[in-house]
Amino acid sequence: MVKPATARGPREAAVDTRNYVLNAMRLEDLHALEPHLQDAPVVSGQILYEPGYPVDWVYFPSTAVLSVVTVMADGRTVESDTVGYESAVGVLCALGASASVSRTFTQIGGSTIRLSASRLRHRAEESASLRRLLIRYAQANLAQAHQSVACNALHDLTQRLCRWLLMSHDRTGGDEVRLTQQYLATMLGVQRTTVTEALRELASAGLIRQQRGAIHVLDRARMEAETCECYDAVRSSLQQLIGADPSIEIPTASVPGRRPQASDSVMAE
Repeated sequence: MVKPATARGPREAAVDTRNYVLNAMRLEDLHALEPHLQDAPVVSGQILYEPGYPVDWVYFPSTAVLSVVTVMADGRTVESDTVGYESAVGVLCALGASASVSRTFTQIGGSTIRLSASRLRHRAEESASLRRLLIRYAQANLAQAHQSVACNALHDLTQRLCRWLLMSHDRTGGDEVRLTQQYLATMLGVQRTTVTEALRELASAGLIRQQRGAIHVLDRARMEAETCECYDAVRSSLQQLIGADPSIEIPTASVPGRRPQASDSVMAE
């Protein structure tokens, strides 16, 4: 729930949220933006942005986890960024009043707070402190996207799968990650049968337990040992740029190029 602003410290949030961006804003920026913040629950597979269309809203996840993917001409996708409570999506497009170049959708459903992109842009034009803050968070997202490109090109499937599960596990705050095998295959850019075999091997080794639509992380320490350097690299860049470490804290695809509708989903069993 979005709460009324109260007298708090200079870096304390005046809204009830886990989101690092909102919690890092100066109180005067929060006072200016708070009347326009909206609770916006999202469900798994819900599309927020499509390539080529304007970004009308900026989303600040609290318990939801969002994915940014590149859409190819044949409809295939590959993930470049995973965003949870440590950041936000749509910031750079909002600041530049530009269209999205990627598809962004809900990886794991939950709560977000959204703000009109134009409202955020107007406030940032008035506040140098807010501009600096937003650019730092956008830079952290970009650093993660760059690392994902390198990871997809250079590391084997088991390493990439462990990295992806660890990142999702960090942001949900629980040992259950609600994901289908088809979804994982789409995000990793491989066939479902390939992901099925890789998950079976992790389960046989005692790292995870599978059930329909969910994966339970049983041995996080061993999973971290199995993953590639990219997992720690992303955590380090987040810590360096914004002082946030997400591990500490607690289908049918739509037609590419079409403006996302409230009922749009990319999830498939």
